[in-house]
Amino acid sequence: MKIWLVAVVLLAATSAGAAPKKAAKEAATKPTVDPNTAVAKVHGGKVWVVTDSIPSIEGAELDKWLAAHPANAELTCKNNEDRWAINFLAVFKKPPAKGPITVMLVDKKEPRIIVDQFSPQTPGGALVFQEGYDLEQNNGFNKGHTYVMRVGQLIKGKFQLYATGDITLK
Repeated sequence: MKIWLVAVVLLAATSAGAAPKKAAKEAATKPTVDPNTAVAKVHGGKVWVVTDSIPSIEGAELDKWLAAHPANAELTCKNNEDRWAINFLAVFKKPPAKGPITVMLVDKKEPRIIVDQFSPQTPGGALVFQEGYDLEQNNGFNKGHTYVMRVGQLIKGKFQLYATGDITLK
Protein backbone atom coordinates (compact mmCIF):
# COMPACT_ATOMS: atom_id res chain seq x y z
CA MET A 1 0.00 0.00 0.00
CA LYS A 2 2.82 2.43 0.86
CA ILE A 3 4.63 1.66 -2.42
CA TRP A 4 1.46 2.25 -4.39
CA LEU A 5 0.91 5.60 -2.60
CA VAL A 6 4.51 6.69 -3.24
CA ALA A 7 4.16 5.76 -6.93
CA VAL A 8 0.96 7.83 -7.26
CA VAL A 9 2.59 10.85 -5.56
CA LEU A 10 5.68 10.61 -7.82
CA LEU A 11 3.52 10.27 -10.94
CA ALA A 12 1.44 13.29 -9.93
CA ALA A 13 4.54 15.37 -9.24
CA THR A 14 6.11 14.42 -12.58
CA SER A 15 2.93 15.25 -14.51
CA ALA A 16 2.52 18.60 -12.75
CA GLY A 17 6.11 19.57 -13.58
CA ALA A 18 5.78 18.50 -17.22
CA ALA A 19 2.68 20.58 -17.98
CA PRO A 20 4.31 24.02 -17.57
CA LYS A 21 7.38 22.89 -19.53
CA LYS A 22 5.18 21.59 -22.36
CA ALA A 23 3.17 24.83 -22.45
CA ALA A 24 6.36 26.91 -22.52
CA LYS A 25 7.79 24.78 -25.33
CA GLU A 26 4.57 25.12 -27.39
CA ALA A 27 4.56 28.90 -26.85
CA ALA A 28 8.19 29.13 -27.99
CA THR A 29 7.51 27.22 -31.21
CA LYS A 30 4.22 28.97 -32.03
CA PRO A 31 4.79 31.57 -34.77
CA THR A 32 4.07 35.21 -33.94
CA VAL A 33 1.67 37.13 -36.16
CA ASP A 34 3.31 40.00 -38.05
CA PRO A 35 1.23 43.20 -37.74
CA ASN A 36 2.05 43.96 -41.39
CA THR A 37 0.46 40.85 -42.92
CA ALA A 38 -2.37 42.88 -44.53
CA VAL A 39 0.16 45.50 -45.74
CA ALA A 40 2.20 42.73 -47.43
CA LYS A 41 -0.85 41.47 -49.29
CA VAL A 42 -1.48 44.91 -50.81
CA HIS A 43 2.04 46.37 -51.17
CA GLY A 44 4.30 43.28 -51.15
CA GLY A 45 7.19 43.27 -53.59
CA LYS A 46 7.68 47.07 -53.68
CA VAL A 47 10.33 49.46 -52.35
CA TRP A 48 9.71 53.07 -51.27
CA VAL A 49 12.64 55.52 -51.29
CA VAL A 50 12.58 59.02 -49.78
CA THR A 51 15.14 61.64 -48.80
CA ASP A 52 13.42 62.46 -45.51
CA SER A 53 12.68 60.03 -42.70
CA ILE A 54 10.18 57.19 -42.85
CA PRO A 55 8.02 56.85 -39.74
CA SER A 56 8.35 53.67 -37.68
CA ILE A 57 4.72 52.57 -37.94
CA GLU A 58 2.96 49.28 -38.58
CA GLY A 59 -0.34 47.87 -39.76
CA ALA A 60 -3.08 50.24 -40.90
CA GLU A 61 -0.94 53.36 -40.29
CA LEU A 62 1.83 51.99 -42.50
CA ASP A 63 -0.73 51.08 -45.17
CA LYS A 64 -1.97 54.71 -45.21
CA TRP A 65 1.60 56.06 -45.43
CA LEU A 66 2.50 53.74 -48.32
CA ALA A 67 -0.70 54.63 -50.22
CA ALA A 68 0.12 58.35 -49.85
CA HIS A 69 3.68 58.04 -51.23
CA PRO A 70 4.75 56.87 -54.69
CA ALA A 71 6.77 53.65 -54.81
CA ASN A 72 9.03 54.91 -57.61
CA ALA A 73 11.02 57.90 -56.38
CA GLU A 74 12.48 60.95 -58.07
CA LEU A 75 15.25 62.35 -55.87
CA THR A 76 16.99 65.70 -56.23
CA CYS A 77 20.55 66.19 -55.02
CA LYS A 78 21.04 69.19 -52.75
CA ASN A 79 23.32 71.97 -54.08
CA ASN A 80 27.05 71.40 -53.62
CA GLU A 81 26.56 67.74 -52.65
CA ASP A 82 27.72 64.70 -54.52
CA ARG A 83 25.37 62.24 -52.84
CA TRP A 84 21.73 61.46 -52.22
CA ALA A 85 21.02 60.47 -48.61
CA ILE A 86 18.06 58.11 -48.77
CA ASN A 87 15.83 56.06 -46.53
CA PHE A 88 14.09 53.07 -48.02
CA LEU A 89 11.34 50.74 -46.95
CA ALA A 90 10.82 47.36 -48.62
CA VAL A 91 7.62 45.36 -48.19
CA PHE A 92 7.94 41.63 -48.80
CA LYS A 93 5.14 39.31 -49.92
CA LYS A 94 6.34 36.66 -47.46
CA PRO A 95 8.84 36.72 -44.59
CA PRO A 96 12.46 36.31 -45.70
CA ALA A 97 14.75 33.60 -44.42
CA LYS A 98 16.76 34.33 -41.29
CA GLY A 99 20.00 36.04 -42.09
CA PRO A 100 21.21 39.27 -43.66
CA ILE A 101 19.24 41.17 -46.26
CA THR A 102 21.11 42.21 -49.42
CA VAL A 103 20.37 45.39 -51.38
CA MET A 104 21.48 45.55 -55.01
CA LEU A 105 21.36 48.67 -57.18
CA VAL A 106 21.61 48.49 -60.97
CA ASP A 107 21.27 51.09 -63.71
CA LYS A 108 17.92 50.58 -65.42
CA LYS A 109 19.57 50.89 -68.88
CA GLU A 110 22.18 48.23 -67.98
CA PRO A 111 20.42 45.85 -65.57
CA ARG A 112 23.17 43.22 -65.67
CA ILE A 113 25.80 45.59 -64.23
CA ILE A 114 25.63 46.05 -60.46
CA VAL A 115 26.40 49.68 -59.52
CA ASP A 116 26.38 48.98 -55.77
CA GLN A 117 25.51 46.15 -53.43
CA PHE A 118 25.46 46.05 -49.64
CA SER A 119 24.17 43.91 -46.80
CA PRO A 120 23.03 45.96 -43.79
CA GLN A 121 23.67 44.57 -40.31
CA THR A 122 19.93 44.52 -39.67
CA PRO A 123 18.79 40.87 -39.86
CA GLY A 124 15.85 39.82 -41.99
CA GLY A 125 12.77 37.99 -40.80
CA ALA A 126 9.94 40.55 -40.91
CA LEU A 127 7.64 41.51 -43.78
CA VAL A 128 8.88 45.12 -43.74
CA PHE A 129 12.55 46.10 -43.98
CA GLN A 130 13.66 49.70 -43.41
CA GLU A 131 17.16 51.14 -43.75
CA GLY A 132 19.09 54.28 -44.71
CA TYR A 133 21.90 54.60 -47.27
CA ASP A 134 23.88 57.13 -49.31
CA LEU A 135 23.96 57.02 -53.11
CA GLU A 136 27.27 58.72 -53.92
CA GLN A 137 28.44 60.00 -57.28
CA ASN A 138 31.91 58.66 -56.46
CA ASN A 139 30.38 55.14 -56.34
CA GLY A 140 28.79 55.32 -59.79
CA PHE A 141 25.47 57.08 -59.16
CA ASN A 142 24.78 59.90 -61.61
CA LYS A 143 22.18 62.58 -62.16
CA GLY A 144 19.74 61.84 -64.94
CA HIS A 145 19.92 58.08 -64.44
CA THR A 146 17.26 55.71 -63.15
CA TYR A 147 18.36 52.86 -60.90
CA VAL A 148 16.54 49.74 -59.85
CA MET A 149 16.80 48.86 -56.16
CA ARG A 150 16.46 45.13 -55.56
CA VAL A 151 16.05 43.94 -51.99
CA GLY A 152 16.46 40.27 -51.20
CA GLN A 153 18.89 37.69 -49.85
CA LEU A 154 21.82 35.69 -51.08
CA ILE A 155 20.82 32.08 -50.54
CA LYS A 156 23.25 29.35 -51.62
CA GLY A 157 25.08 31.85 -53.84
CA LYS A 158 21.93 32.96 -55.68
CA PHE A 159 20.10 36.27 -55.18
CA GLN A 160 16.51 35.71 -54.03
CA LEU A 161 14.47 38.86 -54.92
CA TYR A 162 11.80 40.01 -52.42
CA ALA A 163 11.07 43.62 -53.44
CA THR A 164 12.06 46.12 -56.12
CA GLY A 165 11.65 49.81 -56.91
CA ASP A 166 12.96 52.50 -59.27
CA ILE A 167 14.95 55.57 -58.20
CA THR A 168 15.46 58.48 -60.61
CA LEU A 169 18.28 60.85 -59.61
CA LYS A 170 17.99 64.53 -60.53
